[in-house]
Amino acid sequence: MFFQACSMPRKRRSYKIDERVIDAVARAAQKSNMSANKYLENLLFMHSKQIGELPMDAEPLGETRGGANQAKAHA
Repeated sequence: MFFQACSMPRKRRSYKIDERVIDAVARAAQKSNMSANKYLENLLFMHSKQIGELPMDAEPLGETRGGANQAKAHA
């Protein structure tokens, strides 16, 4: 299972979303000390597990987006 998670790429998608929702996500992400993208990915991952679209034992992808977290991973 670990190999599958590591080999799954993130893909860019474009969605039209109510601006109020975008603002709410930005505030919630800031309160959680994460990017809006990571916040949304985590939220949608949990929701997908809850509704049975992902197995309950599925693990999210590790951090592959670079930045400070990537530098720590290579240290």
